[in-house]
Amino acid sequence: MTRLRSLALAAGLLYLVTHVTSVGAAIFYRLATEGGGAGLIQVGVALEVTLALACVGNGIVLLAVLRPYAPVGAAAFAGLRGLEAAIIGAGTLPMIVLVQLQTGAIAAPTDPALEPTLEWLHEASFLVGQGLVIAVNTVILAVALWRSRLVFPGIPILGAIGGTLVLLSDLGQLFGVVEQSGSLAMVLAVPIFAFELWFAGYMLFVGFRPDSPERMVVSAEAAAAPSR
Repeated sequence: MTRLRSLALAAGLLYLVTHVTSVGAAIFYRLATEGGGAGLIQVGVALEVTLALACVGNGIVLLAVLRPYAPVGAAAFAGLRGLEAAIIGAGTLPMIVLVQLQTGAIAAPTDPALEPTLEWLHEASFLVGQGLVIAVNTVILAVALWRSRLVFPGIPILGAIGGTLVLLSDLGQLFGVVEQSGSLAMVLAVPIFAFELWFAGYMLFVGFRPDSPERMVVSAEAAAAPSR
């Protein structure tokens, strides 16, 4: 197995992990709000921590792949992926406090509005980390993939479209024009969701194209360079 194929498999698996953990965390949090108890919140927190770690790993792997073709874009993607992971991690903190309140690990507040406030803080972190940051990051990744020609051209095109739609949706939610987590926001998120699944599946079952024109140019320049 070549190094490029190994990196493709790692990136594809990490993308799938981010999908499973993000969707799973949302499901467990929703069940917890319906009376499921603190245990479900704890599972959601564990899934989000795993999500954050997978985001960092995904950024590192794709940085190694894309740096020869789009060094600035690759570095920006990895950096923003790290920022996304940090915001996701910060978003788990109010949920941990909520668990401690519900289990009696800390004293119950005198203000009954505290618990809903903690949930709102988590929703705000979701809007920024898994919304605004990931939208910009996806557009950057799409441009880098387009320049590298390492994947089927339709993948970065869909990524650019999906990232732009989510960015507009999240800006609308930020300014109160679009309902957060409403039907319109969900519809606008479909293209970016499809992009990530397509990209992950492509990396797992096809891999990066080693015969891309840019890769051939880089290889030729490396072969022609005098040895030191």
